[in-house]
Amino acid sequence: MAKKTLKRSSSNRVIAGTVGGLGEYFGLSRTVINVIRVLIVLGTFGSWGTLLIVYVIVSLLMTPSQG
Repeated sequence: MAKKTLKRSSSNRVIAGTVGGLGEYFGLSRTVINVIRVLIVLGTFGSWGTLLIVYVIVSLLMTPSQG
């Protein structure tokens, strides 16, 4: 069995493919990942600016997928 790695999606993307990559890794749709993301930010940080900063950092840390 091949080891799954967390990578940005090249096919399931809107901006950088970060949310699509998370969805592919966990087997969830982008919509579910986005709802979870918003709930975590509103429940924990309460700031859309924080959401943007975290998104940019995660996008830079995740490697792009090949293909």
